[in-house]
Formats: sequence, structure tokens, C-alpha cells
Amino acid sequence: MINNPALHEVPRSRPASPIPLQRDASILDWLEGTGRLLAREVAEPDYRGAEEEINELMSGEDNSFETDDDDDNAMQLDD
Repeated sequence: MINNPALHEVPRSRPASPIPLQRDASILDWLEGTGRLLAREVAEPDYRGAEEEINELMSGEDNSFETDDDDDNAMQLDD
């Protein structure tokens, strides 16, 4: 049988013992101490392929949005 001190059996009728409070402990310290905090690899975004698409969006006229003051269904406001 493997002995693991973190796992033990306690009868249901017995109240659980409190976890000892650690004043200077933080989740970041715990992650660093257990080796679970991994450094993020910095990757520069690559916009070379999107340059044509960006230029196309920035140039030319956008006719997808038109205002029509003579719309019959528009709400008439009293002056």
C-alpha cells in the first residue's frame, strides 16, 4: 500500500480539522513553488498576409450604409 500523507480517512461523525492559515501565502507563490506557473512565450503578431485586406477596407467608398430622408416608413417629427 502506498502512503500518501495528503490522503487520509476520517469518520463522518468526526468534524473536519481546519486547514492551517498561512499569512504570506498567495496563489502565485503556490504556483511558482509547485512548478505549475509557466512563462508565457511572447509571439509577435504577423500582419503580412492581412495587409491587402486592411488596405482594401481603408480605401474606397463604403456604400453599405445609406441614409434616405424620403423614406415613407420613417417617423415624422412635429416642429
